Amino acid sequence: MTEDLPPPITFAALMAEATPAAQRASGRIWTDYNTHDPGVTFLEQTAFALTEIAYRADHPVRDHLTAAPEAFDLDALALFGPRAVLPGRPVTALDLAACLSALPEVARVFVRPAGARGLYEIAVLPGEGTPAATAIDAVAAAFEGMRLIGTDTLPVALAETRWLDLAGRISIGPMAKPEAIAAEVYHVVNLVLMGLDATGTGGRRGATRADLFDEPAAIWPPVQAEPGDPARPDLVLAALERIEGIENVHELRLTETAPHDDRRLARPGIVAVHEVRLPAGAARLDLTLDGAPVPLDPHGIAEEYGRLTAARIAGQGNRLDPRDFDVAFAGRPRAAGRLGVDATLPAIYRIRGGERIASYRGMIDATLGAMAAPLSALPARYAARAVPDPEDAVALRERREMLDYLIALQGEEMPDTGQTGLHAYRSAAERLRWDIAWREAYLARLPDFDFHKGTAHPEFGAAARLAHLCDLSPWTGPVVALAAAGLTLAPGADAPEAPVPRSDLTLPDPAHDLFLTRRSAPAPLGASDLAALSPWIADGRISPALLRRAASAEAYLLTPGDDPGDGWQLLFEAVPRAPFLYRCATDSDRAALDRLGTRLCRAWQDLNRACEQLLLIEDIRLRGAGRGFAEASVWALLPGWTARGADPAFRRHVEDMILRVAPAHVHVRPVWLDADALADLAPRIAAWQAGIDGAAADLRAALRQDGGPLE
Repeated sequence: MTEDLPPPITFAALMAEATPAAQRASGRIWTDYNTHDPGVTFLEQTAFALTEIAYRADHPVRDHLTAAPEAFDLDALALFGPRAVLPGRPVTALDLAACLSALPEVARVFVRPAGARGLYEIAVLPGEGTPAATAIDAVAAAFEGMRLIGTDTLPVALAETRWLDLAGRISIGPMAKPEAIAAEVYHVVNLVLMGLDATGTGGRRGATRADLFDEPAAIWPPVQAEPGDPARPDLVLAALERIEGIENVHELRLTETAPHDDRRLARPGIVAVHEVRLPAGAARLDLTLDGAPVPLDPHGIAEEYGRLTAARIAGQGNRLDPRDFDVAFAGRPRAAGRLGVDATLPAIYRIRGGERIASYRGMIDATLGAMAAPLSALPARYAARAVPDPEDAVALRERREMLDYLIALQGEEMPDTGQTGLHAYRSAAERLRWDIAWREAYLARLPDFDFHKGTAHPEFGAAARLAHLCDLSPWTGPVVALAAAGLTLAPGADAPEAPVPRSDLTLPDPAHDLFLTRRSAPAPLGASDLAALSPWIADGRISPALLRRAASAEAYLLTPGDDPGDGWQLLFEAVPRAPFLYRCATDSDRAALDRLGTRLCRAWQDLNRACEQLLLIEDIRLRGAGRGFAEASVWALLPGWTARGADPAFRRHVEDMILRVAPAHVHVRPVWLDADALADLAPRIAAWQAGIDGAAADLRAALRQDGGPLE
């Protein structure tokens, strides 16, 4: 930390160190007795330059990262504002209720455990003027975007409103406005009955960054787990005593305007919320001043009540201190890297002195300039995205280290990517470039990943984070990816017979010309070219074994034709040491055929990669209308039939990442699907995602057969 740094070295201290050092280096010949000696001037100038560098290095970090005021960009510097970093996600049922109650479509949301772990009941009280269906849909959508993995809710219900009449006698002070006092009494009573904070902000209006760090829930309105009980007026009295202008509450009664059937409350999710009705005529609430009753205007009470309601709604959308959260302003641009030490020397040193002094001046100037130069390069060095030379391995490794550092500043550590199975489709050069692109993409999404950690959010939740770290894709359907290339995965498909006998092949000279060069980033092949160059495909059907083999560069061979005038031929070996091979293409130019073979291999690798998709299916989401399910249990469906998915090393890497990334509150069971299991599950998953009746139970039964029970 900065408080542990040693104190800065002064000019005098540097000279005290430098003078003996110069004497030792000269064999005790040099001295500083003659203050006009050039050596003394050089020494003093160098010491001063060092203090100048230290002074510039001590500028605020914001200044160092500001190349120009108009170019200060937090995102470009991999810095994230407090609004993106500090807000937390709801964890408990009360957190959920507070977060959902902040939606503009609702007045209040109640969340209760529904018996089984992870299952909730949600009741909604719509906001004024909001249709019930709109409020219910808004709450259901918000819950879906923030729910933790392994949690779900019963169908969102509509809270039942029960109207009350308010009667009582309250003494007010001489400066109080009667209608305003009466409106605030009605307002406070209704807030208490809805289980909301009756002070309006709960003392947390304009929360600072420190407030939010200490209490993450400060960003939501404070709520109670249950609505207020009208049979307990003591809860209301405590809130009324804080109203300015009230001197004494003599009497307070809450009575229902109509009888209600309490048996309805036994139904799941049903909550009764009481609300006091504003007086339409003479108010039953008596305000007295010095013992004498004060007349009240019902219209004036309604106007004041509307003003209080509007003020509270406005306050709910401004719970943070904007001045404290405004940290994205630019610093003062500094020319920290330009240090012309030689230019500050007396002119006589440049006019006279010969080559020795000129060489010494140049050396000192270059050395000090090199020390100061990195200060001006800090915005580029700490950039979230940079474009190092793709052929410079040293620059790429330095960039990777910098990205690891920037990610560590956010409290994360990237997993080891040295596992060879992870890079089955990449050359050594491509692997290093992938390391950088993979980290840059993760860093850009890191605040969203952190905010939605452990949730089922489709873009930033647990599945999306796990897919990124494992180099997989979120589930869109491997069958769809194959269909886009005009292919169908058929485990029992028979390939056409290979026509080229191995015994007739002529090996090239030199022998290494037999194999592809594996150039980096070749141009992709289209679906029509892929089919034309892959004679092992029969009517668009391909077996999983051939799909995997086609992604291996070792399966493609380049050999001379049967006759000297035939040029070269590109062959495909369906299995190692196959007696017969497929001829993909011929060309008189070996280099052109080599490029074509690399493109063909890369196309099959890309197709394998497109099929490598991850899907998390929670058992709680397959329960149907019942409540029976394996609590906190999830299937992780993974591709076991692709080139990487069939590799045990890659499987271990993915399973290790699941243990590392999966939320601690759930058990995730990895299921590596073979082609038969995929064919069985893919249509069931599509039906379940489409919401077809009975699809959840059907998928659950199939998963328990293909993936095993979760219990």
